[in-house]
Amino acid sequence: MYLSQTCYAEKILRTYNFWNATPRLTPMQPNMHLNKGDRDKNPAPDFNQRYRGIVSSLGHPVTMTRPDLAWAHSEFSKYAQFPGENHMLAAKHVLPYLHGA
Repeated sequence: MYLSQTCYAEKILRTYNFWNATPRLTPMQPNMHLNKGDRDKNPAPDFNQRYRGIVSSLGHPVTMTRPDLAWAHSEFSKYAQFPGENHMLAAKHVLPYLHGA
């Protein structure tokens, strides 16, 4: 049996304008450590919405066919309430990985 979520991955990538991004080899940048000190107590609503959208979009593939994204998704989820710029950069890094894998 072969399971694939290619169409769902394409939808995520097109939604966040990463369809033409160069694929990456890792879901997170090596040696990147996210912490709550990087958070923004008052993120702009569109920034917060975009971050939460990316994180929530990864939830379904993680539970169904992409356990390789589980750790990154878990890390991103910790900061969904008050994401900062470093959190967004990390979330944006996983999208090209989704494209390439």
